[in-house]
Amino acid sequence: MRQDTQLEALRQAGPAIQLTFLAGPDVVPVKLVPAIQGALKLSNQWLREDLTHLSDWWGGDLADEKRSFLRKVAALQEVGPELVAKGGFWRLSFSHAETVLLKDVDADGGQRKAALRLLKFVNNTRWMPEYGRVLSSYHLKTVLLWCCEIYPQKAQWETLLSSVQNLLRILTHTLTKGNLPHYFLRPVNLFGKRYQSSPTTYGPLALQALCHEAEVMLVDVVGYLLPDDQPGVHCVSEDSEKMAALQEFKERHREELKELKKMEEERMYEEVEVGEG
Repeated sequence: MRQDTQLEALRQAGPAIQLTFLAGPDVVPVKLVPAIQGALKLSNQWLREDLTHLSDWWGGDLADEKRSFLRKVAALQEVGPELVAKGGFWRLSFSHAETVLLKDVDADGGQRKAALRLLKFVNNTRWMPEYGRVLSSYHLKTVLLWCCEIYPQKAQWETLLSSVQNLLRILTHTLTKGNLPHYFLRPVNLFGKRYQSSPTTYGPLALQALCHEAEVMLVDVVGYLLPDDQPGVHCVSEDSEKMAALQEFKERHREELKELKKMEEERMYEEVEVGEG
């Protein structure tokens, strides 16, 4: 058994390691993360704060915010936050509470999780190769959590297209504002990454680049997903306003975007001090 196992770090800056072992002809990977569950409880002050009041970054209908807030509190009371070892320190993680909230999120037949998987695919195959790891899977999961709150109606999630559009609307809004509030700790901005070289330049630049991409995708989701060598009737028009803005932005900031990707690849930045559960 020992000869057929291997331990490796998944990401240099991340807390997880992966145990890989052979089970007959199959290779089975298992992710291991050092964590302490139930090590602390949030104070009553947190329970009294209205963490779902989003008027400072979202102007939509918040009629269901009280109900959503109570669900959030119930999830934390059930499992509590964890402490996760990362970078030599113990950091807060809300992984289990998020899992509780998303476990039956598509019980009404919606396409929320499928839309999240699609957006993660786009991020991994198109945005990360060009700009670096500006957006993580945790960013996108947090967008889904807020999106479920802002769009609570079943009809808004019935198709994959409408579901992806919902996520893109909230994603572009947060990118424009430069602020993605942590779902459980609203004062924490998950877009608070600081680059070691000109942080006041490259932080906003990274978010602006992704915002342009998300806006183009929102114009025509199907066309955006088509390969460049297979244009079709749904392909995003090169003459569209959003596409033109993206191309102009990339041309104007060509050298800065190259430097941004270099800093991402060499991890020349400081991340937000909240564990990515």
